[in-house]
Amino acid sequence: MKPLTRLKLAHKYRRLRFFFRSRPSIKSEHIELGKNVIFGKNVKITAKHVKIGDGCVINDNVIISGNSFDMGDYGTIYHNCFFPGGDVKIGHNFWIGNGSIVDGRAGTTIGNNVGIGAQSQLWTHMMYGDVMYGCRFHSEKALEIGNDVWLTGHNLVSPVKMEDRSLAMFGSLITKDMEADKTYAGSPAKEITDKVGAQFKITSFDERNIILQKYLSEFSTKFGLGDYSNFIKVSSLEGEAFDNSDLIQINYVNRTYKKTGTVLEYYLMRFLLPDIKLIPVD
Repeated sequence: MKPLTRLKLAHKYRRLRFFFRSRPSIKSEHIELGKNVIFGKNVKITAKHVKIGDGCVINDNVIISGNSFDMGDYGTIYHNCFFPGGDVKIGHNFWIGNGSIVDGRAGTTIGNNVGIGAQSQLWTHMMYGDVMYGCRFHSEKALEIGNDVWLTGHNLVSPVKMEDRSLAMFGSLITKDMEADKTYAGSPAKEITDKVGAQFKITSFDERNIILQKYLSEFSTKFGLGDYSNFIKVSSLEGEAFDNSDLIQINYVNRTYKKTGTVLEYYLMRFLLPDIKLIPVD
C-alpha cells in the first residue's frame, strides 16, 4: 500500500495494529506491543517483561535479553544492536545506531529524546576476574541518562549519571557524571562547554511556532493533504489541556501532543523526527 493511500485511510481515523517486515522471535511472560510497530529480520527478544510503544522501529538482527525491556513511543533501534541482561527502561523518541550495546545488569534508565550514535557501548558492570583469587575489579552500578542527552557515536560509557541535555562528542570515554547543559569530549571525557558551547540554545515560543509550522506545511505538501489544520491543531498556551476532538493536537510550548493511534499520526511523528521531538499525552 502506498504511503499516500495509508494517509488517506488514516485521515478517516482507521487504525492498524502492526506493520511487519518480519515476525520477531519474542519469548516473554508479559508483553505489550503498541500500534504501528515495525520489526526487521532476525529480531530476538527474551525477557520476562517486554513493553514497546507505538510507532517503534526495531531493525535487523537486534537481540534483547534480560529481565525487563521497556521502550516508549517512536523509538528506533538500528541493525545489530544488543541489549544484554537486567532491566532497561527507555523513554520516547529514542534512537540508537548500528552495532551498539546497552547493558542493563544493574539497571539502565534512559529518558525521553535520547540519541546514541553507532558503535557505542553502555555498561553497568565490571566483572570477569577471579574474586576468589583476589580480583579487585568486581562491581556494578545503575546507569541513569536524562532527557535530550546525545551520545554522538563510538562512545564508551561507564555506569554514570548523565543529566538533561548533556552531550558527549564522538569517541568519548565517559567515566564520570555529565552535568546538565554541558558538553564533553576525550578519553577520558572532560568538559569542553567553554570551547564549543552547550548542545541547546533554548528557542523562544515564537521561534518554536515558526519552525513547527514550516515542518507541518512540508508534511502536508509531501503527501498532498491540503491545509494541515484540517487534521492537526496547534496549541500555544503553556499547560493548556487538549480537547476531545479526533484531531492530532500539538503543543509546541510543552513539546507534547495528544495521541490518536492513527497511521496519520505515525507518518507525521516519523516525518518530524529527529528534528522535532514531541512527547505523547494519552
